[in-house]
Amino acid sequence: MIKMDARNSLRLGMVMSVLFIVACNGPESATDAAVTSEVPAEQAPPDLSGYYMITFDAIPPLRDANAEEQAFLEGLDPDAILLGDTGLPEFDPGEYGGLTMLPDAIAAARDYDPEQIRTVANTCKPPGLIYSMQGPFGMEFFQGKDLIVIKMEYYDQFRVIFMNENSHPDDWPLSNMGHSYGYWDGNTLVVETAKLRPSTLFNNGVDHSENIRVHERFRLSSDGSVLMVTQEFEDPDVFAGRAARLLPLLKDDDRVLPYDCDPSYGIDINQRELVE
Repeated sequence: MIKMDARNSLRLGMVMSVLFIVACNGPESATDAAVTSEVPAEQAPPDLSGYYMITFDAIPPLRDANAEEQAFLEGLDPDAILLGDTGLPEFDPGEYGGLTMLPDAIAAARDYDPEQIRTVANTCKPPGLIYSMQGPFGMEFFQGKDLIVIKMEYYDQFRVIFMNENSHPDDWPLSNMGHSYGYWDGNTLVVETAKLRPSTLFNNGVDHSENIRVHERFRLSSDGSVLMVTQEFEDPDVFAGRAARLLPLLKDDDRVLPYDCDPSYGIDINQRELVE
């Protein structure tokens, strides 16, 4: 228990340190206020700060895109395959959304046992960035000048987008959130991510490799009620070509709550296996 408390305290300290840096780099500081006051409003990037939750309704391609979504989707690579497993839907075993999978990936998916993922040892292991961003849990954006922090409720994870960098460090360690840098293309935030630890791609046994590259775009709808997000990714170790997802994140007046994963969720599964 002492170790758990110390680890939680350390993690909380890390999160608070990052958020403090964001606050210092945000437009609320005296220095930045003086600078931003000289920038014409039409040139300032939109503020994405706030709480968002993915819609539980059908998402393209499982329905027709509305006009704003269609215009946003036109920014995707024309050869990218738009996947239909965003939000609540999941692909069935053996379904890959139209992607051409490599033989090793198919073999690994066939051996996938969801019961093992939900054991005491595994149930609190968080998924990586790709799956977490489209999971059914809220997230908060904290936008600063040099950093954007996304605090996720899902497994109490957070990701940092470096707005003052333009490449991935060679010595950056692999992790669930990887290394992300971003830049503004007009009113659209563009984010490039690499250095991801292998993790869930589809929730049917397909994992991505450490060589996956993720290209994301974030844009507020015209009324500010939806943060439209596209994910595009390539992973030559797992599938051929390029895949994409549309993530419509609904803005709300709320806060991320602690996820506090409890490993005892998997106890009943372990006990059933012992009985069998």
